[in-house]
Order: sequence, then C-alpha cells, then structure tokens
Amino acid sequence: MFKLKKRAVTLQTEPEADPTADAYLPDARARALLRGIKVVEQDLKASGGAFTLEQVKELMHGISRQAVSNRVIGGTLLAVRGPNNRATYPVVQFMPDGQPVEGLKEVRDALATANTWTVLNFLVNPEPKLGGRKPIDLLKAGGIDEVVEAARRVGTQGA
Repeated sequence: MFKLKKRAVTLQTEPEADPTADAYLPDARARALLRGIKVVEQDLKASGGAFTLEQVKELMHGISRQAVSNRVIGGTLLAVRGPNNRATYPVVQFMPDGQPVEGLKEVRDALATANTWTVLNFLVNPEPKLGGRKPIDLLKAGGIDEVVEAARRVGTQGA
C-alpha cells in the first residue's frame, strides 16, 4: 500500500498595496520647491559662498550693522536668507577693495523683483543676452549699461 505524504503548500501572494501610500508622496509643487532649493544652493556656491554680517562689516572697513542694513535696503548690497533665516552676503558681489560692485541697484531695479535669490541667479549664471557671459563679470569690468539692459529683457519673450 502506498502512503501519501502531506506537503504544506504556501501560496505566495503579493502584499496588498497601501491605498494611503500615495498621500505621502510629494506633489508637483513640493518637488518644484525642492528643485528650487537646489538651484539657490548651486547659485550660492557659484558665487563663492556667502559672508556673515560680521565678515561684511570687517570687509567693508568696519562699517556699522546699520550701514550694512541701509545698503541692503537701498539696493547697493545684496543679502540673501541663509540658514536660520539670517541674512548672508554673496561673496561674488565684492570687489578686491571690499566694496560691492557698482551697478547692483540698477540691475535689481531692472529685474523688477524683490526676490534676492532671483537677483543672485541672474548675476552668477551665463546670460544668453550677454553672449553667454556672467552678468557679475561684466559689472566688475564696468559694463553696467549692458547688464542693466539684459536684466530689463529677462522674462520678455522675443527680447
């Protein structure tokens, strides 16, 4: 007589998909926000980093905190928000004598934006309207009018 051996058979089933899993995925707006953070980090790196307020005061020959603030408000010094939402000052805007490059206010006015990260992005990236040159390099060479005109045309179709 034959004896049958019993075998345990386990069915392998795929785990049920969690219907709420998609709720935790970032949407398009959140992904764009993350990409934006990467862009500003790249822009700051391209600018040579940033100085703190204390470093700017020293670089600008001991001017006061209020004088730095007045220059930022007046548009002749660029400050961007850094860690802990504190103002930092991109290195690229300074000339060898410690003074900010001439023409920053005019460029900021021409760009017509209050977003200082947008201003920095414009300054440190090659601009097709300037033959692929970086606006900050032209400002340092005295090409204020050329950079201001390119800034005016940013975002203008066909310009």
